Amino acid sequence: MRILFFSPYYYPYTSGITTYPQKIFKFLAKKHEIEVLTFKDNKKLKKVEKLNGYLIIRMNYLFKVSKGFISPQSILYFYKKAAQSDIVILNQPNFEGLLLAVFAKMMKKKIYSIFHCQVFLNDNWVTKLINFFLNKSMIIQLILSDKIIIYTKDYANSLPYFLKLREKTLTVLPPIESFSIDKKFYNQLLKLKANKIWLGFAGRIATEKGIEYLVQSINQLTVGAEKISLVFAGPYGKNVAGENNYYNKITRLLNGKKINHLFLGNLFKNKLFSFYKAIDVLVLPSINSTEAFGMVQAEAMLVGTPVIATNLPGVRMPIKLTKMGTVVEPKNEKQLAEAIFEIINNRKKYTNPTLIKNAQKIFDIKKVYQFWEKIINEKN
Repeated sequence: MRILFFSPYYYPYTSGITTYPQKIFKFLAKKHEIEVLTFKDNKKLKKVEKLNGYLIIRMNYLFKVSKGFISPQSILYFYKKAAQSDIVILNQPNFEGLLLAVFAKMMKKKIYSIFHCQVFLNDNWVTKLINFFLNKSMIIQLILSDKIIIYTKDYANSLPYFLKLREKTLTVLPPIESFSIDKKFYNQLLKLKANKIWLGFAGRIATEKGIEYLVQSINQLTVGAEKISLVFAGPYGKNVAGENNYYNKITRLLNGKKINHLFLGNLFKNKLFSFYKAIDVLVLPSINSTEAFGMVQAEAMLVGTPVIATNLPGVRMPIKLTKMGTVVEPKNEKQLAEAIFEIINNRKKYTNPTLIKNAQKIFDIKKVYQFWEKIINEKN
């Protein structure tokens, strides 16, 4: 099959929205012809690049509005590439793909949408306006889609418009790859850790992650706060579109409260799993439903690291499925502090060989590959 995929951001930009399709296409490219359309969000990137057996084509743009691209040039790409494809896959949320969806529908192509989350921006009237048009465009694309692939029903059920989309909505857990530990890097981390308790965070340093509440929770701990370090793995600052101010806010807060911390930057594969192994607890303190699952939770569980996450639709599901952690209410520093204390002092309750083996079965990536191979080959 000739598959066209569109996402405003793609490799090497790092987020759950970009790593999900990379894992799927690495598998599908063995049997199918895949092209990825995205934008050249960094001038240093090549316009055309081959990755894992498929092509990435990066389109130019005139300017950006928030994280979105204004690109009249993309119209010609959308029309030409849609005509050449059997299946068009849209990465949601996006604003820019609406015209591609219209072209694909006119040409009677199969349209699939990978729905990661809905965006919630409420800072001011400008971001609210951007948020409104982004979500309207996304909803129209979902309506035009033949199939919508979601992570969990828990998240979809929290969005009223999915009631009308249920018949074409399919559920599959995201693809979670497991990697062995990089022993050299792991030992380096243990040397840095010494006798500290490491609370880990993995992902972009971005507003919806609620990292300030994790920072503030450290001061809520009645004992042992001085032994705790916050360790961050993932892109931050100018490497995360539109989030440099938030990163600066977090560093000011960390320094102001004199909390031990370490930013490791982007880690991949063996080094990322070494990080999961080295930390005592992974914390995902997300504050709104822009976060819809948190694949880092499942990755940490595969190496036996317990997790604390917030009680948000979708985000709570890895812990509910595996019992390898505890759920707290968003923005609740006291609950977060209590959960940290509970897991550190009762670790065997949240991680043991039986729980880890169960997590490995739940997040078996082969099941996800089989799901995608099946829907790609469906005739209707």
